[in-house]
Amino acid sequence: MPKTYQLTVTFVQGQMLATWSLDGVQHEDGDSFKVYPNDKIVFQFVGPGDVAECVLISGQMQSTCHGSSPFTEGNRINLKANNTVTAGKYQGTWGFTVSFSAHNGDGTTSFYYLPDPEMVVGSRPGDC
Repeated sequence: MPKTYQLTVTFVQGQMLATWSLDGVQHEDGDSFKVYPNDKIVFQFVGPGDVAECVLISGQMQSTCHGSSPFTEGNRINLKANNTVTAGKYQGTWGFTVSFSAHNGDGTTSFYYLPDPEMVVGSRPGDC
């Protein structure tokens, strides 16, 4: 049965790099988490302003992985339009990054970057 995960992206005005947690557990850049095909990941953004624009870009971490994305939605996903993504059927280790802008209270926007979470899809990490 598919599971739903909450991935929280936290950003602070004046700091370009955002941090992330999965289901309330804080992670470092380059940390990985494991999902299975059809699991869902809901992105939530926490910071000083509303997200104006947001894109997720994914790619293979292993040359033997199939396709260009672990997500059924593709490898360039507009998280502003839809904050929920679904793990696809291809197993292996995948990286992704999130770039976004958020409104400041003074009518300007600031840009932020979540550099490198990694996601392992499937029951055998390393198999594609």
